[in-house]
Amino acid sequence: MAASGNPLAGRIHYMDGLRALAVLSVLLYHCVKYDRFFPDGPLKHAFFEGAHGVDLFFVISGFVLSYPTLSKLRLKGIAVFDIATYLAHRFIRILPPYVAAVAFCSLALLAIVHWNLRIGEGVINPGITWVDIAKQLVFLDQGTRLVNLSFWSLSVEFRWYFLFPLLLLLFVRSMRAFALLGLALIVAGGFTRLGSLDLLELPAFMLGIAAAQIEIDKPKWAWLGGPLAVATGAIAVAIEPANYWDRVQLSWQLTMFCFVVAGGALPWLRSALGLGPLRAIGIISYSLYLVHAPIVGVLLGNTTTRFYTAALVAIAGGALFWAVFERPFMATELKGRLTASLTAPLRRLLDWLRIPLTMQLSPPALERAPLSVPASAVAGADAD
Repeated sequence: MAASGNPLAGRIHYMDGLRALAVLSVLLYHCVKYDRFFPDGPLKHAFFEGAHGVDLFFVISGFVLSYPTLSKLRLKGIAVFDIATYLAHRFIRILPPYVAAVAFCSLALLAIVHWNLRIGEGVINPGITWVDIAKQLVFLDQGTRLVNLSFWSLSVEFRWYFLFPLLLLLFVRSMRAFALLGLALIVAGGFTRLGSLDLLELPAFMLGIAAAQIEIDKPKWAWLGGPLAVATGAIAVAIEPANYWDRVQLSWQLTMFCFVVAGGALPWLRSALGLGPLRAIGIISYSLYLVHAPIVGVLLGNTTTRFYTAALVAIAGGALFWAVFERPFMATELKGRLTASLTAPLRRLLDWLRIPLTMQLSPPALERAPLSVPASAVAGADAD
């Protein structure tokens, strides 16, 4: 992605609205969970369903990573995916705010211990050591006490980034094989010893790739995403286990997939998701996700603050964190320079590993002898 004077240029407006709904649902889930004065009942149950906003994030991630390449493929019949540039984009875009968030949460933990503050169960793992902090800086989450339990999803998604080029290649070459892989992951993750969050949640990421293709093709039946989202959501609620906020559910993944499809297909929903306030929250959603838990945990555990006030404070904190630690690493000149600096060593590493530097993508019907593609035509694959 070329650097731009405006780091917010080229974004898909309704996708920012979807990001906003995802992060707000997770934020309100945590706020209600740690609000000692919120009564039990159906309303609390409804807020707890917001934990599944993470599934929406996973679908969105698959969408935004694949959309630029799939769009180019539709327009030109062929697309070149530069693996080193893609990885450099992801590292520069994700790592600086994440490292800053680990530092922020570590300092917050020290303050909590120093002043003997109360904090809700599930915000921070007890007994954290400096080894734990070092491990999560490089996404080694197995047996790691997280300084912010919301970080579990970041480790999972970070590993997916290395699989994404292969998933995209499989999707372009054979959608049937892609669908079969998704079914195999569901079986392996849910019914064998291979079960892990990486496998259980990966279908949501893959559904995001399919949603991007649907948005590009714009089939007439895409409007069905709306009623199907309602239907699958009802099924998800009906069959969920007692601890529904802490379980991976395929029904919720399908619900979020249908909702993303509906967001692009239904004009009224697309317009609503593109409203300014939602877009603003969507733009800062990554930062807000990174820092909201300790903010609301400390506020609600040590004051009489209610959940709605804690949510507003967390949004303000997320906006400040975005301005300082995330915005400079979006589509800016700094990101362009850092990406260029990182791309060269990544190319050397890939070459040493005998991994192709680029993938030439074309649908099976358009297969042909390899083309000579000038370097200027090789573009990165992520749109965020």
